[in-house]
Amino acid sequence: MSKKFSLSNSIFYLKSIFVYDWIRIPGLILTALFVAFDTWFIKVYAIKVILDALMNNYDFRRIIIMISIIVGFKTIKLVYDSAWEYYIKRSDPIIISGFQHVAFKKANEVDINCYDDTDYYNQYIYSVEETSTRPILFLNSLFQLCQTLFSITLAGFFILISDPLILIFVVVPILGDSLVRTRMIKARMERTHAIIPEKRKMDYVVRTSYLRENALDIRITNIHLVLKDLFLDGVENMIELYKKFSNRFTKLYLVSDAFTHINNSLILLYLIYKIVVTQTLTAGDFIAIKEAVALMSSNLGKIIERIQAFQEHNTYIERFRTFCNYRNKLTDGDSGIPQTNLSPYLLQLTNVTFSYNNQSDVLKNINFSIKAGEKIAIVGKNGAGKSTLIKLMMRLYDATKGSIEFKGADIRTFNKQEYLSQFDTVFQDHNSYACSLIENILVESNPTAEEIDKVMDILDNIDFSLFPEDKSKIEIELTKEFSEEGVILSGGQNQKVALARALYRVHSILILDEPSSALDSISEHKWMRLMEKVEMNHTVILISHRLSSVRDSDCIYYMEDGRIIESGPHDELMDLQGYYFQMFKVQADAY
Repeated sequence: MSKKFSLSNSIFYLKSIFVYDWIRIPGLILTALFVAFDTWFIKVYAIKVILDALMNNYDFRRIIIMISIIVGFKTIKLVYDSAWEYYIKRSDPIIISGFQHVAFKKANEVDINCYDDTDYYNQYIYSVEETSTRPILFLNSLFQLCQTLFSITLAGFFILISDPLILIFVVVPILGDSLVRTRMIKARMERTHAIIPEKRKMDYVVRTSYLRENALDIRITNIHLVLKDLFLDGVENMIELYKKFSNRFTKLYLVSDAFTHINNSLILLYLIYKIVVTQTLTAGDFIAIKEAVALMSSNLGKIIERIQAFQEHNTYIERFRTFCNYRNKLTDGDSGIPQTNLSPYLLQLTNVTFSYNNQSDVLKNINFSIKAGEKIAIVGKNGAGKSTLIKLMMRLYDATKGSIEFKGADIRTFNKQEYLSQFDTVFQDHNSYACSLIENILVESNPTAEEIDKVMDILDNIDFSLFPEDKSKIEIELTKEFSEEGVILSGGQNQKVALARALYRVHSILILDEPSSALDSISEHKWMRLMEKVEMNHTVILISHRLSSVRDSDCIYYMEDGRIIESGPHDELMDLQGYYFQMFKVQADAY
């Protein structure tokens, strides 16, 4: 990464922080100046004045004035520090939430295929996870850098006006020490890079051990022994890595200490020479210069570390900017949904072919049409491309070749969100969110009494028996993320929540991807009867492995290897005695 781009990253982050809180950066710089001046003033200037006053016939007037100045300054600084500490406690959440909002908003906007791109997905995870800590770490590093620079400036200026020659004794050894520190930083980075794979092993084992979905396996199998061995392997490898690098660090620390001691000894001898031989320094000058040299030397030694911290920040910021600057490949159209159907078909796919990342085709030359109010079913083996086909219909991906039309217009011309709002969906993998049951169904807050009654009717129709009579329980919180009183739903209950969410809204097309896979036989029977009523108001696209649920479809499409092999109503496909017939016969024989 070039220095220019590194600086660009830091400026980008500073501008973002300034937008969220314009006081924070100037306040931070002022605070760093206060801290640096406080150290310099007390340890260097004030001690010189007091010592010189004592050596000059005990000039108590100067001593009292200086002590008064110190007390006044400390009082002002104490009040300022208290006010600033109070302010940053309010400022931190504002800045963090600003970056988190940007990350979450971008995550909600990016193409769904970004989740298939490992590099981009890693940047996304890294960006989102770090938004809760990185801004404050960056500000802390900025504060430390400013404080270091102010301390060097104040101490250096004092030495310059006292004896410019001493600056040579300070700067030259520090340059040598900086080379050593650079090697130490490089060695530390190499060690960190080598440790990361081992730490990931250990973190994986720790994370796996407490996840709810793993609890049963850990108790009824010997997988805990495998995990234990993996954890111990990570520990042993980390110990070996620390041993490997320990010799290098020891040598570098010895060289660094040698530079420091030689530097301090040379300066001390020079100051003694100035006092004893030339008699051009007072006792106050001696102590003040010695403290100023120590202050300047220690801070010059920290400069490399401060810069290194910003290099680490820049690595993150560059990834964050790459994540935020991503431009969607799925362009958003500017047309609205036609009020009238310009075609005999509601949805029509023509010669549709699709591949992920320009690799082998997952879907090949797909053609089918569906009229408003029809129910079609898509069946086939796992991996045939059924779910991918659904995602193309919803324009979560764009077809590689061919076209998809809704009401006679190319779906790429529509506003994406407006087009997506035409679909209600129930996928086989449904998530419950850490909010109330009613909010999980409505996907909005503050439901009205009418909305609650409608949801209760739907839940009753699909036999959701979490609360038989008490309507207030519809406000019960799902998951135990925030409350021990939260409810963890079973797989079937989760699927019923997904069904209720879809049935609550009445949109053009209802997509059901294995909607009853987690339901028991009785609930599935009730669900199928309910669907007979729902289908009168919806166009339905059903994906199911349970062929008993697709028999009454207007048309059934059998897919295999990304192609539609057979299509037609149930009776025609059974008479054909092809792929669909064989799958249906296997299921029927099992019963």
